[in-house]
Formats: sequence, C-alpha cells, structure tokens
Amino acid sequence: MFYEWPGRNPAWRVGVPLAVRGQLSAIAQIYLQSSPIFGTVLLLCLYLTQPVLALGCLVGACVASAMAWALAFPDGDRRQGRYSFNAALSGAGLCAGYQFSSALVAWIVVLAVLTALLSRVAQRAGIPVLTSLFVAAMWLTDACAPLLGLRSAAQVAAIPACSLAPSSFLFCTLGQVSFVGPAALGVLVWAALARHSRQLALWMLYGAALAWCVASSAEWVLNWPVVSSQSTGMGINSALTALALATFERSRSQRLLGPALSILLCLALAATGLAYFTAPFVLATWLLLSARGRWRWKVSGE
Repeated sequence: MFYEWPGRNPAWRVGVPLAVRGQLSAIAQIYLQSSPIFGTVLLLCLYLTQPVLALGCLVGACVASAMAWALAFPDGDRRQGRYSFNAALSGAGLCAGYQFSSALVAWIVVLAVLTALLSRVAQRAGIPVLTSLFVAAMWLTDACAPLLGLRSAAQVAAIPACSLAPSSFLFCTLGQVSFVGPAALGVLVWAALARHSRQLALWMLYGAALAWCVASSAEWVLNWPVVSSQSTGMGINSALTALALATFERSRSQRLLGPALSILLCLALAATGLAYFTAPFVLATWLLLSARGRWRWKVSGE
C-alpha cells in the first residue's frame, strides 16, 4: 500500500528487530515512505531539533503499532506503518505545541489508540487517510487543552517560522512538515528522500518553491503581509501536495496545479482564523484523487 525502500542492505533487515523497523517505517510514512532508514534519519532530525519531539513521535508510533498488533490488523500494513504514522506525527506536533508533562504523554497515548482504529476504518473504506487524523488530533487537543491541563509551549521553545530567504525557506518548510526546525536539518531530510527517489524529492522541492514564489511576491512586490504571513504553512502544504500527487502517479498537470490549490486553501482557512496544520494538503489531494475515483495507493513495482 506504500512505497518501500529498495533492500540495498540485507544486513539492515537482519540486524534490526522487526518491531523496531516497524516504528521507524511509521515515522517515515509522514513523508509517504516506508523506509526504516529514512525513518531513522527523520527521528534523528527531530531529536536534534528538540529531544522531546523525538520522544513524542516514538510514543505515538509505538502505542498505535501496539494497538494495531493487539487487534490483528493486516501484518504487512502494520510493518509499513500504515496505522501509526498519524500518531507519530501527532506526538511530535503535540510536544512542539504544548509543555511536556505526564498529562501530555497520556493524551498522546489516547490519540494514538484512536488514530490506529480510525486508520483501519479509512483503509476498509478505501480512503487514503494521509495526515487527516493528525489534523483532527491537533484540533481536538486545542479545544480540550484547558480541560486536559495542557499548557501551551508558545512561550517556551516554539519552533520559529521559516524566513523568506530562498535557500533557507525551501528546506525549512520541508523539515517543518514533521516539526523539524532548522533549514540545515531540512536539507538532511530532503537528501534522505532524494536517496530513495530523486523524482519525489524534486516534486516536493517544487511545491516548496511555488509557495516561496507566492509568499515572496506578496511580501516584496505586492506588499500583502496577510499572504506572506502564511508562508510557512503554504510551503508545508504545497510541498506535501506535490509529493502525494507524484506518489499517487497523477498527471503532470495535476502535480503542477495541486500545490497551487493547497496554497489557495491555506489562505482561505487562514482567513477564518483556523489553525489549519496540513488540512489544505489533505483537502487538495483528496479533491484531485477523487476527480477520477482513483483512491488506491499504488505499490512500488506493482
């Protein structure tokens, strides 16, 4: 159901326990990959950004994987991280947005269980879940934070928005898909993706570049700060949309226009005052995939 990294090093498969590979594959699925090597690189980048992000990501992935195993979800999909990548991303996102505490860990566990169950429901319905459950988890947490005793981390060590300097913006937004902060670490994430597929990496870079063009034009030419203030969100969603449409092997025209649609959705949702996270990416991708009813995720080499 997902792309798999070619088995270039059999020793990796032998030397790393199956359960560990499953968690690393789940982390890699944030970028629509199922490679434990890519997952390891991403986890390292999260740790280097803020160690607590890596911890939250691991808690989410492990709990969701354990739930999928306990309920005997299909073994192949479990190993590829299909039921746990939203929990992994939610764990990192919650640790980025809220102060770390026992209440936060307990909430990540609850959300991990729910996302595993809902991922299976979406699978049986034939719908690619993408990061929709991550978005729902963040919205639910935002609504329930006072009740749960969670405190915002905005005043503590929030990850800053990406600057509009071209080289910094492109790789910063690619990293911030998973809450990886510095642009230098974004370069490492992108390089790991390019090692697997240069085509996918270039399409993702195109999505980020398109967002930069829109944001920089709004800032420097049109003097529209309302648009440029959404630059990071536009870059994240545009890059993810380009990556997803390339992964789904959609037409070139859709790959070119899909990111633009996600940017428009970013601006529309921002106008409502909603913290949209990756909702524009999910909505744009669903819309284009449903245009011809092609919901099925193509397997590499199928």
